[in-house]
Amino acid sequence: MNFLKFASILPILACLLNPVTATAQGWPSKPLQMIVPQGAGGSTDNLARLVAQALGERLGQNVVIDNRAGAGGVLGVAAAGRAAPDGYTLLVGSNTTVAANAFLYASFPVDPLKDLAPLAMAADAPFALVVPAASALKSVGDLVKAAKAAPGKLNYGSGTSSALLCAELFKAAAGVDLRRVPYKSSAQALTDLIGGQLDVVCEPLSTSLPNVRAGRLRALAQTGAQRSPSAPDLETVTESGVKGVAYTAWIAFYAPAGIPKEINTRLSNELFSILSNPAVMEKIRAIGFDPRPGNAESLAAVHRAEMAAVAATVKAAGIKAE
Repeated sequence: MNFLKFASILPILACLLNPVTATAQGWPSKPLQMIVPQGAGGSTDNLARLVAQALGERLGQNVVIDNRAGAGGVLGVAAAGRAAPDGYTLLVGSNTTVAANAFLYASFPVDPLKDLAPLAMAADAPFALVVPAASALKSVGDLVKAAKAAPGKLNYGSGTSSALLCAELFKAAAGVDLRRVPYKSSAQALTDLIGGQLDVVCEPLSTSLPNVRAGRLRALAQTGAQRSPSAPDLETVTESGVKGVAYTAWIAFYAPAGIPKEINTRLSNELFSILSNPAVMEKIRAIGFDPRPGNAESLAAVHRAEMAAVAATVKAAGIKAE
């Protein structure tokens, strides 16, 4: 009888002695949180919601979007890096929010390579320089000429660190002085650009092109090294005559470091499967991204390389977010 009592509590003892295994075996038993370090309605948010719905269907649990806009994405990344590594918190990161920000901000609260676990690469986000539809600026050449004629008079808006980095790289390459106006989100910056309060914004094609096609904005050029399939007729900044600008963001999924191996593997496999699905890739293209599915190992390698490259770029250009 004593033996039977002892045997009956063995599973309980196993859970107490190995809580990680117990958590992994019962996961997921509640909704997951997907942190988006930008405001609702932006390009990254749109992609996150697409993937969250598909992931929730596969896991049998809702995946709830948590928009943590502010400080160029620092707030959202910090929240994810400090979250419990139990498989219930995910982060949608980019080459700025989980790489460049570590060098753009004097006090970045997490170590991206140590505090975050790579899960899957999702897509590339090509950017473009856009101006109000009624602007007198018709080309990159016009923008450069006007900026050089009145240094510091023209302004640009940035609601994300990606927009900041993109615009500052353009400034350095073109040798112009544009005054920065910071925003909490890209949506706010685009609203003021459409309203004429801003002169130019460097914004992803996914959110700028719909406004261009609706006649609210004009695209001057895209900032990638090559033309994106999303806008094959829009010339690059290099083609327009300004050399040295090759900026495209990438979007990927992460979890807090220390997540149980079984959960990490399940999430990585599910996300990679979703992002590699032709139907999902077509939807990703439809919202303005270039699909780039990759597994956890390839994302880890890209992230390490990005950290090294952006450290040199930010230092050379003297770019600061604060």
